Amino acid sequence: MNNAIAFLGRNCIDEYYELNDVPSLGEKALCRFIDHKVGGMIGNAASIYAAYGNPAVMLDFMNTSPENDLLVKDLIQYGVNIDGIAFNDAYPSSKCMIMLKDGERIIYVLDNTHVRYQLNDRQKELLFDCGFLYTSFADLLQVEDYQGLVKDMQAKRIRLVMDIEKNALGMDCDIMSTLSLASILFINEQADDVLTKQLGLDYQQRLVDQGILLIFTKADKGSEIHTADSIIQIPAYGVDVVDTTGAGDTYNVSFLHAYIRGDSLERAGHFASIAASLSIKDRGARTACQHTNEIDPILNGSALLAK
Repeated sequence: MNNAIAFLGRNCIDEYYELNDVPSLGEKALCRFIDHKVGGMIGNAASIYAAYGNPAVMLDFMNTSPENDLLVKDLIQYGVNIDGIAFNDAYPSSKCMIMLKDGERIIYVLDNTHVRYQLNDRQKELLFDCGFLYTSFADLLQVEDYQGLVKDMQAKRIRLVMDIEKNALGMDCDIMSTLSLASILFINEQADDVLTKQLGLDYQQRLVDQGILLIFTKADKGSEIHTADSIIQIPAYGVDVVDTTGAGDTYNVSFLHAYIRGDSLERAGHFASIAASLSIKDRGARTACQHTNEIDPILNGSALLAK
């Protein structure tokens, strides 16, 4: 199996703030700037996947600001191929503001979902040399003629993997048809609630009946892996939480790493759950990159997962 993955989507700077209290609408709250770190859902995923020693190609659209220079250098540090980044100063910057309170967070994302992108010939060449395309629902919809792109991928037996989050499900598209383009879907709790309301209680069964692998991530309640024949329950591994930012990205690509190398679905789920737990013990979305060699010993019982 071709384990190379092309990652289509954003890298961005994450600005961290500590909240005094979590406000309601109309209230004020004090916040204190802590730090800024590299982030972005798809950039996180690419960096973590590459840190496992896998081939990872970044497909992004950046301007030439100094901040983006930092992002590119960070990708290189983890071994991500940056040849698929298109630079143009007409592209908008990306940024997240992360408000921390007691280990949990509120994330404010600069909304660029109205922008549309066209993959250039070099980006397509890199993509078509991979076995998988990993992206988010929103990032896929921002690509001009994404249906045609996926059709070309299917002809080359390249599998589409999508991360589904609530905030993208209001974009203008046929949601079920778009979900059906994927081979693997990672769906968090909030997105599952929205999909159930929009598509009906049976949407999960309709997708697995098409042969799509569904993985539902449920934070400290663990995760579920759904196939047409079974539902596999995976527990969360308890640790002292510092920052949950990037835990979902860590889970997703850690699952893919284990699954593509030949692990069973259940073992891949446990591998991913341990990786996600390690990632939330420190501040930053890419902290899992420092723990990639610790997971198999914990999974095999020869090491313990420290709190």
